[in-house]
Amino acid sequence: MTGIAAWKIGLATLFIGMIIGYLGQRSRFCTISGIRDFFLVKDSYRLKGLIGIIIGGVLGFALVNQLGGDLSGFTKPVGDWPFWQFWHWKLQFMPLLKGGLNVIPSILIPISAVGAFFMAYFSVMAEGCPFRQHVMAGEGRLSGIIYIAGLVLGVVFFDVVIVPYLQLLTLRFPT
Repeated sequence: MTGIAAWKIGLATLFIGMIIGYLGQRSRFCTISGIRDFFLVKDSYRLKGLIGIIIGGVLGFALVNQLGGDLSGFTKPVGDWPFWQFWHWKLQFMPLLKGGLNVIPSILIPISAVGAFFMAYFSVMAEGCPFRQHVMAGEGRLSGIIYIAGLVLGVVFFDVVIVPYLQLLTLRFPT
């Protein structure tokens, strides 16, 4: 990827992110409150946004697949920019980002279910899903900023502390 192509992708991403952020802020979109409002007060206004996101994601991936797109190497850094050098240094301390999580499904699925439960619980307690918290942080609300900081610290903690123990559970010993 040349420098000009990378700038175009970066600017396109920034532009699309600003549009999504603006729409999220104006529509007050939130997955947690959409589900909550539907069950508590039978209001499906915000739930329609969640259903739209799911349909848009399915159609988007189907479109990329039909057009011959390949997303397998999408997140891998390329080039010799200084940012990638920093990224490579950062990967030394975060094994999950470097090599992927090599855990068998019988262990990963229950742990993921527990993680999803706690993510949903804390999102309800914080009165919004992570997307809504990003929007609130962008608006300057302290609760959103604290939530995002805790989210980032939780990801780092999981990657540095929990992943090595998960990988110990999947070691295959010769029989």
